[in-house]
Amino acid sequence: MGRIRFADYLKEYLEVNHISNKEFASRINITPKHLIDILSKKSELSAQIIDSISFVTGIPIDYIYRMESNFHIENEIDHYLKKEHLSEKEYLNKFDYKTLIKKTWIRFTDIYEPIEIIKDILKYLRVSSPEQLNDLESHLFYKSKNDQKELLLLWLEKCYRETLTQDVKDYTKDNILYLVRYIHEKANQNIFDEQELVKVFNENGIALVIQEDLPGSKIRGAFKVHRNMPAIYITYKHKRIADIYFALLHELAHCKSDFNKARSMSLISFEDERDIEIKADEQAFQWMVENKYYHDFVVKKEYKIDDEIKYPIICPSKIIHCI
Repeated sequence: MGRIRFADYLKEYLEVNHISNKEFASRINITPKHLIDILSKKSELSAQIIDSISFVTGIPIDYIYRMESNFHIENEIDHYLKKEHLSEKEYLNKFDYKTLIKKTWIRFTDIYEPIEIIKDILKYLRVSSPEQLNDLESHLFYKSKNDQKELLLLWLEKCYRETLTQDVKDYTKDNILYLVRYIHEKANQNIFDEQELVKVFNENGIALVIQEDLPGSKIRGAFKVHRNMPAIYITYKHKRIADIYFALLHELAHCKSDFNKARSMSLISFEDERDIEIKADEQAFQWMVENKYYHDFVVKKEYKIDDEIKYPIICPSKIIHCI
């Protein structure tokens, strides 16, 4: 069964109201042949014809546009699935849609209709076709090449939406120094207060979101720049306080050295990711630990942090030196 278009509705309208094609064509100022082409779906509806149909019939313009738009979107989805040899359910499984429903990540129109779920997911990701997700992916970087792009895109979108609820002040590069010192202080106190952390980052011009990811995703963190506003996203995969603070220092290192690159790429996720990630790790280590421990981390393969009586702490002198 084909997708429903406004032409189907119009054909029924003419039959119910006993209006001939010739008469209706005359009323909306087109030829009978043109109307037949519209009713047989061989011709698209122009804006002018939609206006005329709405004016003559009283059918709301937005209703006509919604029906046509819905058809074209569903047609795009059908074309993509056919090209990729995927069923609707197979495509939905890439997004772990059952978890999305269970955790109410997205407000679905109809959880029993696969095509409706697909449309709602695309709408949530702010694209009008599955093909456009490939364009979004080209601006992303995976810390694991085995990560699933669909799960990553969902997580990034959820994080982005959270930043819209935050009151983020103007950012300057000097703010990084304050934030590193702030992390140093809280790490030494072994304190983690997520709300306070977000507030402090916002006051220093950086959006901060700590967000649960979807099962199967290996993403741990990301750095993005929305216009001129830097944003740091990390997941709850970081179990220990030290891990969370190191992840934040890692993303702050990106903010310090890769800000301009992130403007054009939106997310610090590059083809030369390994070099960039190593550099960010090195900067985070330099901010976070004393020279002795940093040397052990990097050089001694057999070194285990869990063997320490207490975890290495941030060295204030290195903070000033590295910034």
